[in-house]
Amino acid sequence: MKKKQKPSRVETIVEFLVERFKIPTRTEFENLIRKTEESLQRLKLPTMTEFNQLVKRVEELEKVAKVRKEVAKKVSRPVKPKKIAKKKTGVARVTDLDRVFKVVKEYPNGVNVGTLKAETGFEDKKVRNIVFRLGKQGKIERVGRGIYKPKE
Repeated sequence: MKKKQKPSRVETIVEFLVERFKIPTRTEFENLIRKTEESLQRLKLPTMTEFNQLVKRVEELEKVAKVRKEVAKKVSRPVKPKKIAKKKTGVARVTDLDRVFKVVKEYPNGVNVGTLKAETGFEDKKVRNIVFRLGKQGKIERVGRGIYKPKE
């Protein structure tokens, strides 16, 4: 003979389902809502007037940044011209090549690279490249090691 099972109570079944499927209870929901409200209060969101003040301040800062950008464009260092180019006015710009050649012409007996660096303000590699280019063009000649003079 089989034993008869005792009928389960509904509460027991509900408890089993809640535990088995991890269904949140009412108290857990209430705790979650309470914690959410507390965290929102701690955030301290700005009021509408504070928000409008922030917007105005950002607009002012954007205007200042725009003015600074325009001033920086005007004040920035001049662009070094790469080659002689005539403007519409007919005035030619002086290139770095011309600046070095002008210094070489000032020394008819010859000038060394150190003097060229000092008078033009260019770095060693730049001066050497320009001297090489001037030599290729036939404008200067090498007198000795590191000494150059204008071609006659």
